Parts: sequence; C-alpha cells; structure tokens
Amino acid sequence: MSSKRGRRFVWRLMDQAGTFRSVFNTNAMAMAFAEGNRNTGLRILAMVTSLCPEHYPAMLKENTDDRSQPDSASANNQ
Repeated sequence: MSSKRGRRFVWRLMDQAGTFRSVFNTNAMAMAFAEGNRNTGLRILAMVTSLCPEHYPAMLKENTDDRSQPDSASANNQ
C-alpha cells in the first residue's frame, strides 16, 4: 500500500470482487455467488482501513484520476 503499484493492485482486487457494486440478481444462485465475491472485497477493504488507513485516500484519488483520463489505462499497461 505504500507504493502506487501496490495500491493499484489492491484496488483491482476490490474492483474485481465487486466491492462497490450491487449484487442484486433475480437468480438467487448468481446473487449468492456475487455476494461471496463482494464479501472478499469488503474483507480486503476492512484490512486496508484498519492496517493502513492513511493510504486509502491516496488509493481512492489515484483510481478517480485514472478513470477521468481514458488513455491512462493503456499507458499503465505498457
């Protein structure tokens, strides 16, 4: 979490887990699966906020900055 690279990695884990998305689905099994993934993301978020809360705002700002610049995703992967 002390490096931009580490914060990007943790953010991607939480994003893939659906931490900040609704898990609603009319299919109960799909919704249960999504909620299980989201629970993992929430556990990661809880660890970040309890172990290194000072890095969370930086991670949030970096993600917001990356989304506002459409070409930044391709630049980061090079």
